[in-house]
Amino acid sequence: MTATVNRVIGHQYVIGSRVYCAECPCGYLTSAVVDPATGRLEHLIVTPDHGIDSRLVPFATAHCEGRAVRLGCTLDDFNAMEPAVDVHITPMDPARPPRHVPEEENSAWPFFDLGPSEPALGLAAPEPVLMPRIAYDDHVPVGESRIYPGDHVHASDGTIGHVRGVVVAPEGDMVTHILVDEGLLRGHKRVAIPMELVGGVGVDGVRVLMTRREVKELSPCEIVELTPELTPPL
Repeated sequence: MTATVNRVIGHQYVIGSRVYCAECPCGYLTSAVVDPATGRLEHLIVTPDHGIDSRLVPFATAHCEGRAVRLGCTLDDFNAMEPAVDVHITPMDPARPPRHVPEEENSAWPFFDLGPSEPALGLAAPEPVLMPRIAYDDHVPVGESRIYPGDHVHASDGTIGHVRGVVVAPEGDMVTHILVDEGLLRGHKRVAIPMELVGGVGVDGVRVLMTRREVKELSPCEIVELTPELTPPL
């Protein structure tokens, strides 16, 4: 018996896909940025091959080529695009401690082995030495939300899977579906949840207006890109 497949027409932007500039590869798609109010895909966040300074790429410059993403710009143009996040090294002022220092600030930087971010006396230093910390400036526009790889998908009665990307309408920039890996890592299936059943996108992941059982009952999806031969007659 042939398994049922849900065929969805559109362009899929799968997080982790290879990204190419006009003349060469330039990086990988690491996040999609949507406007929850309008349902439009506004930006792609692309991490260069050198692994730092992810770029905030306007969606208007991108298009799909199968599972890859092609940017309508040169490598120099791509490298000149605005960073998605600026990272700054700042000294810790003991008189003005931060209200909250994310855990990643203490573990993801080469200074992590110097101890906590607080004054420490050097062997020959007459004054306290201020240890560095990391500060982040997010360049994603206010009102837009990132869709990260592995973001949890929350049904009305619990977590049901992880986000893998988005499907955009054949013409335009409207997100029509969220791609979700439902189930366990080795036994998951990829499903497409229509945007009208998405209740919200935020820092805690994606909320869907479905129960876990309803998501489990969805058929695996197959994304079909329209070609002139497949375009329906007017």
